[in-house]
Amino acid sequence: MHALLLLLADISGYTRFMVANQTELSHGHEIIGALLEAIIEEVEIPLTIAKFEGDAVFLYAIKSEDADGVLRHVRDKLPRFFAAFSTRLRELAATRTCECGACRNVNELRLKVVVHSGKAVTYSIANRTELAGVDVIIAHRLLKNSITSREYILLTESAKRDLRLDLPLLQESTEEIEDIGAIRVTAYRPSNFSSANP
Repeated sequence: MHALLLLLADISGYTRFMVANQTELSHGHEIIGALLEAIIEEVEIPLTIAKFEGDAVFLYAIKSEDADGVLRHVRDKLPRFFAAFSTRLRELAATRTCECGACRNVNELRLKVVVHSGKAVTYSIANRTELAGVDVIIAHRLLKNSITSREYILLTESAKRDLRLDLPLLQESTEEIEDIGAIRVTAYRPSNFSSANP
């Protein structure tokens, strides 16, 4: 069992984007792939990619003997994910040569990041490391929440204590997770890195 930070970087508006642009699926997937790549390019040890989940990247960082260093690294990386996403979004919008719905509506996409601090076991299947445990379930279930914004960093109480983010507060809430119970969360604005900014 490892103590770790669990992160899910999720493209907000993905379902609406794909449904609205069914006839341009190949361009839609290219756009989503380019935006996920922008986030992946920011991933450095101690952050590790656990897996890709459609419109999301599941990451984790094990709190090693240098736990403070790990937490500092993750805290510094969170705004960089938004900066990279925003930059790539602007590039895609500026360089589009196609008038299909997917290419025209790229600016509708946003990024949200969920962070939870907890424990998980790691195991190997087909040479891939998998994570399991209640905290992994919590992190994933929190992708569906009551936060009204489409762009934010959401921290559970344990992640909030670990990371001590100095970002504008967006919203606090209590999320009910079936079979688990109430989870207090705090959502922050990604500050100057918002993809909604010009």
